[in-house]
Amino acid sequence: MTQLRARLFRFAAYCPAKHTINTMRLPLNTLTGLALLCALGMSVPAALGTESFEQAKHGKFTTLSTKYGPMSCRDGVAEIGGGGKSGKSSLRMFGGQDTELKLDLKDTPSREVRLSAWAERWTGQAPFEFSIVAVGPKGEKKIYDGKDIRTGGFNTRIEAGVPAGTRSLVFKLTSPENKGLKLDDLFIVPCIPMKVNPQVEMASSAYPVMVRIPCSPVLSLKVQTDGCLNPQFLTAVNLDFTGTTKLSDIESVTVVRGEEAPPIQHGEDPFLKDASQVLGTVKLSGSSRPQVSVKGKLELDPGDNYLWACVTMKKGASLDGRVVVRPASVVAGNKLMKVANAAPVAQRIGVAVVKHGDFNSKFYRIPGLDRSRKGTLLAVYDIRYNHSGDLPANIDVGVSRSTDGGRTWSDVKIAMDDSKIDPSLGATKGVGDPAILVDEKTGRIWVAAIWSHKHSIWGSKSGDNSPEACGQLVLAYSDDDGLTWSKPINITEQTKDKDWRILFNGPGNGICMKDGTLVFAAQYWDGKGVPWSTIVYSKDQGKTWHCGTGVNQQTTEAQVIELKDGSIMINARCNWGGSRVVGVTKDLGKTWEKHPTNRTPQLREPVCQGSLLAVDGVPGAGRVVLFSNPNTTSGRSHMTLKASTDDAGSWPEDKWLLYDARNCWGYSCLAPVDKNHVGVLYESQGALNFLKIPYKEVLNAGSAR
Repeated sequence: MTQLRARLFRFAAYCPAKHTINTMRLPLNTLTGLALLCALGMSVPAALGTESFEQAKHGKFTTLSTKYGPMSCRDGVAEIGGGGKSGKSSLRMFGGQDTELKLDLKDTPSREVRLSAWAERWTGQAPFEFSIVAVGPKGEKKIYDGKDIRTGGFNTRIEAGVPAGTRSLVFKLTSPENKGLKLDDLFIVPCIPMKVNPQVEMASSAYPVMVRIPCSPVLSLKVQTDGCLNPQFLTAVNLDFTGTTKLSDIESVTVVRGEEAPPIQHGEDPFLKDASQVLGTVKLSGSSRPQVSVKGKLELDPGDNYLWACVTMKKGASLDGRVVVRPASVVAGNKLMKVANAAPVAQRIGVAVVKHGDFNSKFYRIPGLDRSRKGTLLAVYDIRYNHSGDLPANIDVGVSRSTDGGRTWSDVKIAMDDSKIDPSLGATKGVGDPAILVDEKTGRIWVAAIWSHKHSIWGSKSGDNSPEACGQLVLAYSDDDGLTWSKPINITEQTKDKDWRILFNGPGNGICMKDGTLVFAAQYWDGKGVPWSTIVYSKDQGKTWHCGTGVNQQTTEAQVIELKDGSIMINARCNWGGSRVVGVTKDLGKTWEKHPTNRTPQLREPVCQGSLLAVDGVPGAGRVVLFSNPNTTSGRSHMTLKASTDDAGSWPEDKWLLYDARNCWGYSCLAPVDKNHVGVLYESQGALNFLKIPYKEVLNAGSAR
């Protein structure tokens, strides 16, 4: 075992349960295969792979079937729950007393094998002790001491040698009551000389590359190995960028090892933090050759190795272009290997409007987007200086402007500073969740937000509209195209019923109706704390404001459009999950009717904000209504644009355009860029990305599949 490197088993994190790793691929008959496996240390053939608990039923258990044999424990000390390292599930052990969980190995090793897993504490409190004990014919042997396991994030790698003859493994835990340990991606592998599988696989989806974000992934290559002795090396990845709109817009190409899923990037580059995982980088500045060979020496891990081809774009790269790349071949284990399904991949080009580190802020969230009468794009958002959490916190409303159709953006400016809303009240706890609206009659630009003063807005109380009792609905405006902003105006007393706990705007954007009425989506919580989506509106260019009634209970963040008949449609997030609540009012929110698309599966959602936009005069289509959100009922990913050509009466699947498949925080906002393009400002994880998408690509999305 001395030939094994300490980092050898990092690979299990990159092997979800649905991708079983065959540690031995035997071209022999069954009897010969059995003999070979026994000689190499496994008493019977084992389809070794990562146990990620994805197939296990959620909840507490006393017995559990795994790939390596049955687990058992006394009642109430272990469960399968959500939040895994590589998937959606993990194994949780509870403390409160000395807890033991036993894994009876179905294959007894005849020589030492290796165990690996990922772990996290879900308590920072003492006491905390964790160990793994191997039980065999010679008794018990502690093979792992987990006293240094870190809290949260599955950031601790468990590695241990399992002695020959081990019949069972006992996981022992001591921790505070109702606290404990999470385990995921358990892997056991025999020690045989490494061989590289000549079948290299490519994977990709909608992964737009972002200006201002280093090392944007475009595709992955999976290189598989068997065994863990005498490690092999990856020395080259050959890529072909033929078809890229403008090769000179690419600054560099990097190949780096990562996980199966692409990383979430918010300005800091998670790929490049560990230089040992980078194969190499090639600068493209001045190059006219589309063929690129990225060379280096990267030691391959046992199992699946995911190599990501990434690009860094130059500032000012055209958002109308595409980065097109095809993986030609790789060199691994001193052999040139072709990529099995090497079709060209075309990725959109976008720009990170704000990202980690801008304006000394760690995170940015809650996008709002609109176009001024001068054609300027205005993005508003939460500047979350210290952490990614919601109000109350150190949060201001920021604004960025683009005068060239979203290609470049101004530096962060403050639209609302919580400390300046009412200085007489002293310290406050942030202002955020903005929405933006352009008054098409006057050109004035409005921003709405919620202000928290000395308390949690979620703890707001009914019976009192003062800042000391509840969150406050505030507005600011700009009369110079978003360059400067007024002192915030508190409209809580005008709009909030004292019987409600709180009233605040829906994030994103509002509308100016044809008759000049200004409308923001909003939500209020009634006296029992039940949320209701509604609208806040002004019929006198913002001098006075009024509030409607609720469309449906358990509705929260919403967006509105004006339908062709002059009525208002509201499209709302629903706490019941699954799909959106859609209502229509003809009397500014006094009464609501359910729309035929209410709770339609065509508007599925994972309980998340969404964006709604109506655009008239789209070339070749006339009036088009667009909707953007995570097109899933679980998790936040697969950001999708949907188009309706019958005034939001239906949302046919052939007009659905996936624009970013990656996991994200899910909020987005739509605004017209010009007569041919819609802009979408959306959340990654901590950064806000902008894409400019032709209307015709959404309307013809089905024909492009």
